[in-house]
Amino acid sequence: MGLGQIAAVLLVVLPTLAFSVTFLIAYWNVMQIDYKLKLIANMSADFYNSVEDTSAIDTTLQSKLLSNAGKLCPKDTSLVVSKSGNGATSGVIDLYVEYTTPNTRYFGNKKMTTAMHTYSYNDQNLSVTLTCK
Repeated sequence: MGLGQIAAVLLVVLPTLAFSVTFLIAYWNVMQIDYKLKLIANMSADFYNSVEDTSAIDTTLQSKLLSNAGKLCPKDTSLVVSKSGNGATSGVIDLYVEYTTPNTRYFGNKKMTTAMHTYSYNDQNLSVTLTCK
């Protein structure tokens, strides 16, 4: 192995390999967060779809949902209801789950959102935004 080949390995191959590995790890972490947000949306859709009267949601049951689904929130954050109200379409429940990534090198301060729209079993219309804070 000559000096030129050693220099090429040190100056090109190793930094490219280091970048690729760190970028893939960061991307994997973001995809895991996205997966968990989708699970939270699915759990929340089951809960809100079972509510017969959306104007009087049982706060005890909702706090249990926030506690159980909040365990899926990333990095020691908790799940809170940031917005709740009548939805735009009758008979449809609109759910949004949001999370802002921490300040990291590749995917820092990015707002991730998962939306789920489902028909209401009880012909209710509701729009809920849950946030992992």
